[in-house]
Amino acid sequence: MASESSYDTQKLIDVVLAFSSETRYEKLLDIILTKMMEITHSDAGTLYLLEDKKLHFCIIKNNSLSINQSADETSNLPPIALNEKNIENISAYAAINDEIVVVDDVYESQKFNFAGPKNYDKLTGYRTRSMLVLPLTSYWNEKSEVMGVIQLLNALDPKTGKVIPYGDIYNPPTIPALANIASNTLANNMHLKDIRMLLQSFAAVMAKAIDERSKYNSNHTQKVTNLCVTFARYLTQRFKENHQYYFDEKRLEELSMAAMLHDIGKIVTPLNIMDKADRLGARLPIVRCRFEIKKYQLENDALKGHITKKEYAEQEKALNDALSLVEATTSANILTETQLAQLQNLDKLTYINTQNETTPLLDPEDIEALSIRKGTLTDSEREIMKEHVAVTARLLDSIAFWKYYENVPRWARDHHEFLDGSGYPRGLSADRLSVESCIITIMDIFEAVTAHDRPYKKAVPVDETFDILKTMVGDGKLHGELVELFMESGVWKEL
Repeated sequence: MASESSYDTQKLIDVVLAFSSETRYEKLLDIILTKMMEITHSDAGTLYLLEDKKLHFCIIKNNSLSINQSADETSNLPPIALNEKNIENISAYAAINDEIVVVDDVYESQKFNFAGPKNYDKLTGYRTRSMLVLPLTSYWNEKSEVMGVIQLLNALDPKTGKVIPYGDIYNPPTIPALANIASNTLANNMHLKDIRMLLQSFAAVMAKAIDERSKYNSNHTQKVTNLCVTFARYLTQRFKENHQYYFDEKRLEELSMAAMLHDIGKIVTPLNIMDKADRLGARLPIVRCRFEIKKYQLENDALKGHITKKEYAEQEKALNDALSLVEATTSANILTETQLAQLQNLDKLTYINTQNETTPLLDPEDIEALSIRKGTLTDSEREIMKEHVAVTARLLDSIAFWKYYENVPRWARDHHEFLDGSGYPRGLSADRLSVESCIITIMDIFEAVTAHDRPYKKAVPVDETFDILKTMVGDGKLHGELVELFMESGVWKEL
């Protein structure tokens, strides 16, 4: 088939450029088979990939029969095991021996078992004649590794269209050279795919580690990630390519990783703050203990006659009322002005401590915690909690993200920023925030508000959560169009 004049220089250049310019794995596989068929004038071809010592059908093409089957369509075909039993199978032989095999006519060859192609011919009316089998071999640390096999069928004479032998493919060795280029390109792509999988698994493990720290929000990061990815896929279906809401594979992977790592800074957040279920938190048992001590001291004063029975009853009731107020306040959702006023009187209550000193039953830290109008964190605790975003930025900035994931640190660290500049840690405004950061922010808020596993709040129904999001849009904090699209998408129902 091949003489030196058979190969057009520009076509060879086009083949090499096609191999080297495609980064999408599945598309590259298709290009490799298509271009090898074109340059050899083959009517049909099959690309196998080697996995678990078996050749798996990946792509099947037959121009005469108008067949073009991808990996999804060939997954039900039985793989070819690479063992001595299958050594007569030409593709298995090529893979096992890492050897190029050329057959002029399968019906005349005695070296291999061509029962498969012959049966296929009977079923389809096709006539398999010439065959060229090329192992796809990569080299790593001076060791060769067969990644797959290309099986080409029926070389066609460019002038007559008749089936001819493939001839001497080594004179010149253009076809083996192109197979080698295809192998190296595929190997590089697979290595990049492995690196991407490694980084993705690292991000998933770190997300799991963060979620595992807290018994209350053990699925927060995963839920936020799922919401972001599912919503981005909805946007991609809704909008055309090149639209700001269209997510190609790379952008979707970056968004997923940024969502997985958005709370990585919580790895250093104290658990007593992250899991604080009420206003007093770990201080409540200590406060109860002081009240018990005070009760015993009142009883002792009454027994010794330091106070009358009436005074004892009044003071005991006042003490019990105070403790009831403390316990009701520490778990209340939002404090009223009346409750806040009642709390101010509690700082007058005292007891005798172990150093025989008269000391307030509630110290200033207790009063500060109990006086939180909404939520469970004091101002100082809230600042510590907010620090996780700065820690996230420092941790992610220390990772050498390559260009494929270059946006991950920025998208992750901006998830507490608001469009009006009132967010943290940098107070960025709309013109400095990406669509991806806005998506993570919306999903983070939605998941936190609707979550059923937070000890410090009740789950808010979805419709009320949307009211909250719309209010934040009205206040200039959230991206209005994205919130509307999220509400329309219904993606939260799928999770």
